[in-house]
Amino acid sequence: MKAACILFDLDGTILNTNNLILETLQHTIKTHMGIRVADEKLYKYFGQPLVRIMADLDPDRAEEMVLTYRNYNALRHDDLVELFPRVCETLAQLNKENIAAGVVTSKARNFARRGLELFGLENSFDVFIAFEDTEKHKPEPDPILKALEGLNLKAGGSDIIMVGDSPYDITCAKNAGVLSAAVGWSLHPRDVLESCKPDLWLNDFADLLNYV
Repeated sequence: MKAACILFDLDGTILNTNNLILETLQHTIKTHMGIRVADEKLYKYFGQPLVRIMADLDPDRAEEMVLTYRNYNALRHDDLVELFPRVCETLAQLNKENIAAGVVTSKARNFARRGLELFGLENSFDVFIAFEDTEKHKPEPDPILKALEGLNLKAGGSDIIMVGDSPYDITCAKNAGVLSAAVGWSLHPRDVLESCKPDLWLNDFADLLNYV
């Protein structure tokens, strides 16, 4: 199988924002709820839109919590974000092979772009879909379909892959009619990801080159 297009989730897939997300969630929960939650209990929120996370944690204070989260996240962002191994060289090879590449994230556009700019990757993608670009979000198919529209591609073939670290990415891909690839460096337990039946499993970012 040769891919014509590869779409990527951002946090937990390209960018290692695990420590940033956990620290920011803990700060927000402590500030508004006065408690600390075990990190493992927060993994389920990875991959979800921020407004949905806060509404689940405390519907009555969700708006305030979103603001607290964003302010603290902005403060700590550059110190805590890292790039997963072999991202740069793999993206460069995809470009060399004329494979369309895109970002499909549930993150707000300004924060998502900031992460890419930190590593000089802001011009590495042909399409960029963020939280603001669709009314419905993962696991609904809308973000992927919007990305494909921007690339003048249609879902349904076996040459489009959505790569992600969460069940929301895999389910979004299935709902959109494209192949799904789960990443082995996800904080989500492997059995949770496997229960979503991804089409491909990547143990290393460079494993994508087996499909181009």
